[in-house]
Amino acid sequence: RSAIPAFDWQNVGLLVYALGTGVLVLRLLAQLLSLALVRRNSQPVLALGQPVRLLAGTGGPFSFGQTIYLSAAALADTATLPAALRHEQAHVRQWHTLDVLLTQVAVALTWVSPAAWLLRRAVLDNLEYLADHAALQTGLDRRAYQYSLLRQQPGGVPAPALAFHFSFLTLKNRISMLNQPASTTRQLGRYLLAAPLVMALALGYSGARAQTAPAVKPLSADGRYYVDGQLSNKTAVEKLDPKTIASIRVLNSQQARSFAHAEVPGGIIAVITKPHEQDAAVHALNSQLNKSVGPVVSAQVSELPPAALTYITSNYPGYRLVSVGKINPAGQQQLLYLATIALGRRPEYLLFNEQGQKATP
Repeated sequence: RSAIPAFDWQNVGLLVYALGTGVLVLRLLAQLLSLALVRRNSQPVLALGQPVRLLAGTGGPFSFGQTIYLSAAALADTATLPAALRHEQAHVRQWHTLDVLLTQVAVALTWVSPAAWLLRRAVLDNLEYLADHAALQTGLDRRAYQYSLLRQQPGGVPAPALAFHFSFLTLKNRISMLNQPASTTRQLGRYLLAAPLVMALALGYSGARAQTAPAVKPLSADGRYYVDGQLSNKTAVEKLDPKTIASIRVLNSQQARSFAHAEVPGGIIAVITKPHEQDAAVHALNSQLNKSVGPVVSAQVSELPPAALTYITSNYPGYRLVSVGKINPAGQQQLLYLATIALGRRPEYLLFNEQGQKATP
């Protein structure tokens, strides 16, 4: 009797890899076809002297290649149009679409490694930060630019997946990046030292058993708004003159819960105008915020304890590390690290003690 040949697992693995790569390549081609259809359904117009393609409906601007797309509603919004156009012009001028396409191809070829997806997200985030920086370098007022972010209207015309959007993942990330000082040479060195550790953790996890990440709630467009220390609403904030805004402070949902002792899914946005910077109500609100959540001080990725990085990589596969902050909540003696991670458009906030162990607020 002839022996039954052994099952060739190596060929099965190669087949699965090839199928995954084929699916991602087909998805990329479908996204390019979607962009072609969007262009076909648009009309060429001029917006503040800039040639753009006009789409019917509402929604924010986006760009692909050397073309900027505007919805009819975005074209009519004269308050945010200049900032939005300069942001998209930066994407076009710096050929960011080429970076996106190369990243998509790289992910299709190395999709089996979680590190490929983490690096893809990091590249896309960095391109958005570069475009924002370039827009501000054209002379836009920093506070007015932040104010334009508050006025962005979600929904409406669906921008294709490969197109650049005038948005960050969350309002909190937009404003924190705009207010973050430029990195010094020393800080750059810290990032370079931290990069091998983060990459080693991500690649090491690809050989371990996958774990299911807990469900998280996205930040909604709604939230609690304060203007000059007084409880307000989004409509009132949108009516403010951008030139009068002195500062904007954003608390995520976890920080807002510590302050309000209740769930605030959309977080808290506190706006202070220049004429009221010294008002008693403003000082009182800032004092309450600092006592509840503590003033957050920006920290570098390399300052996060290695045990915390290991925890994030092991328990949140596919998530990216967005930012790290130091916080000293009231009632707690030791310093805590606030790590912001995200999966797609869904942010999650984790607290760690100085040893890198997960802490509770």
